[in-house]
Amino acid sequence: MFHDEPLGLPPAPPPPPAPPEGARPWRVRDVAYGTALAGLGFLLVLGLSVVFILRGDYHRTDPTVAFLLTLGTLGMEAWLGAVVLILARARGISLRALRLDLPQQWSWVPVALFSAYGCVLGYAGAVFLVERVSGLDLSGFRAGNQIPDDLPRTAAIWVALGLAVVVVAPLSEELFFRALVYRGIADRFGPAAGMLVSGVAFALVHFNVSVVVPFALIGIVFAWVYRASGSLWTTIAAHAIFNGVSFVATVYGVAQ
Repeated sequence: MFHDEPLGLPPAPPPPPAPPEGARPWRVRDVAYGTALAGLGFLLVLGLSVVFILRGDYHRTDPTVAFLLTLGTLGMEAWLGAVVLILARARGISLRALRLDLPQQWSWVPVALFSAYGCVLGYAGAVFLVERVSGLDLSGFRAGNQIPDDLPRTAAIWVALGLAVVVVAPLSEELFFRALVYRGIADRFGPAAGMLVSGVAFALVHFNVSVVVPFALIGIVFAWVYRASGSLWTTIAAHAIFNGVSFVATVYGVAQ
């Protein structure tokens, strides 16, 4: 005869379940904010480099200037990752929501790595065939993302380059292009759109026409592996190995 609810009113509905951690962490505007911040960082580094060279009448072949420019590259790579962490903190997004927990299966690393080499070899083969059939000189499309020939080869520069290429770039670029750009676009427009946009953005940021196509394909593959494996560490590891092999080959070639 006693009721917890007032007579004539239905019982209150249960509260809706909380969304799982990591579901839809980003908004599209977050991708825009991140891109703007990354662009501002690049312009700042570029502006400081130009001012430093012009005011001192230096050239990048000067070892000191080359080392400082290399540190600028290292700082720009680090800034990409820092942008994601800054936005995540502002939005209350945890590292786990970015899928920075360890993967349950590391077998996705060789999948990403071999697919990346497949993209590079497939692109090189396609360019070679077009050259043979058309007779066109496509050397500009197969030059690769090489270290400038006039860059001094000092120990300090090699160490800074190695740190930037093998350690900082894989971590920061995967945070930016996969954990931010891919997730932000995919959550709004679907995985295919996220893979395409993040892949193209990943290619364009390298500022080299000869790597746009293969790096865009690699970016798409890495986004797919990130989604399939559920962990960013799979693509970070594959990216680091890919860059590390290229860097070691470059150092070995210079030493010969």
